[in-house]
Amino acid sequence: MERKPRPPKDAQSEAQQASPTDWDLHQFVASLPDDKKIELYKFLEISVETTFAGPLPSPDDLKKYNEVLPDAADRIMNMAEKEQQIRADGQAGILANDRLRINRATLLGVSLIVVAGIATWLGRTEIALPLGLVGTVAAILRQVMDWLDQRQSRRPPSPPDETG
Repeated sequence: MERKPRPPKDAQSEAQQASPTDWDLHQFVASLPDDKKIELYKFLEISVETTFAGPLPSPDDLKKYNEVLPDAADRIMNMAEKEQQIRADGQAGILANDRLRINRATLLGVSLIVVAGIATWLGRTEIALPLGLVGTVAAILRQVMDWLDQRQSRRPPSPPDETG
């Protein structure tokens, strides 16, 4: 195993966290003449990229927004809260529509079964049989749809589409 020479103590104190390959780079750059260093820096760009994931800007960015516009962070927070409320209201509306759809299907199925029972009581079995079958099928389909909705609501949400 080949050991790389350690840099001098003063170079070590400048960059204590550097790895051996970083030391090689530092030594290489330090060994260049000044005009070559300038030429090298023209072609190289060192950048630091930070990422922050979430619906709001990072706290540092919020602070910078406030430096530009004094109440910008409050505005951003209010905007995020309003958007969240709109989404919650939309979800509540969707749930209410689903319940209404299920209740209508139940009412239709039960009504057809009741009418079939009345028709049977009146002796009109030629009408009662189709109505009873349709009512029963409607009630069964309603149960199946309710079961599928419950099953789908337990499934974890799919990741957002990042195509565009």
